[in-house]
Amino acid sequence: MRIAILSTVYKTTPPKGYGGIERVVHILVEQLVKEGNEVILFATPGSRCSGKTIEIPAYDSSKAPSSIHSKADIISEEPLYTAVSNFLKKEKVDIIHDWSFQNLFILRHPDEFPFIISTCIPPGPDYKRPNLVACSRAHAELCGGPTKYVYYGLDLDNWPFNLKKTEPFIHISKVARYKGQHIAIKAAKKSGSQLVLAGNIADRMYYNFIIKPMLLLSPGITYIGEIKGTNEYLQKAAALIQTPRWFDAFPLVNLEAFASGTPVISLSEGGVPEQIANGLNGFLCNDTDELADAMANIGSIKPKDCRDYAEEHFSAKRMAKDYIDLYKKATNGENW
Repeated sequence: MRIAILSTVYKTTPPKGYGGIERVVHILVEQLVKEGNEVILFATPGSRCSGKTIEIPAYDSSKAPSSIHSKADIISEEPLYTAVSNFLKKEKVDIIHDWSFQNLFILRHPDEFPFIISTCIPPGPDYKRPNLVACSRAHAELCGGPTKYVYYGLDLDNWPFNLKKTEPFIHISKVARYKGQHIAIKAAKKSGSQLVLAGNIADRMYYNFIIKPMLLLSPGITYIGEIKGTNEYLQKAAALIQTPRWFDAFPLVNLEAFASGTPVISLSEGGVPEQIANGLNGFLCNDTDELADAMANIGSIKPKDCRDYAEEHFSAKRMAKDYIDLYKKATNGENW
């Protein structure tokens, strides 16, 4: 198939640091190309893939906000629309797969090419899209209507894993109140565990007035800043700790932990229960006490079971297959 894939305009694809959705897009593109498809990726300058990459010079990922908190953080997708429109005036594709947020080309030209739209965040009150694909069952239910879903996957052939754990628990996410680092710190202290926090500071006030004072009073708990990649850290960590205080649709970092042979201890939010088989590859928790108990009992989880679970459920091959099935539905005229 000849597939046009539209990435986000906030980060490069793949991202250089934080950026789960851009990483998913890149994994999918690489797998589709590997399987013989022709892919044209529309993305920000500095992006790359094994297919054809069309970089849109109007965007500068180094100046883009790390998350959207207000209308001021929203970046116009008009340059993306123009680039896609100009390309498709001269070239034909079998399908458009749109991962952008505003979906301008598809909404303005819904009948020109078959398409699907992937979403990675909880929908706003007026958010409605045709041929919408969520990233978990819970996410699809939240989006409503006939929304379909496809789980993310990883290129496991090129993802090293380690069954021997020599480092403390680690919490990896942007530092923000809705990521709940303060809850992870409380749980670690209650269980008497060491904990490493990693991630870019997205909420400076939260870090300065809540996390930083807690760190000063918590020996054995450290903050190491943003990391360039997760695998090196996850391979050795006793477990990945995640404490989302929002609807976390399907966090990629949990899959990265399983692929590394590392269990996940997480609050049960959003699509996380569809990732963790409780007691097999980690623990689902509802509060600080349960998180602490899980940390104290992490030895009951076998690292090999975590890797095996990733290979069975969360491979790039499976993700690409699921998307190709949807491409075929769309190109055959099916709409949802």
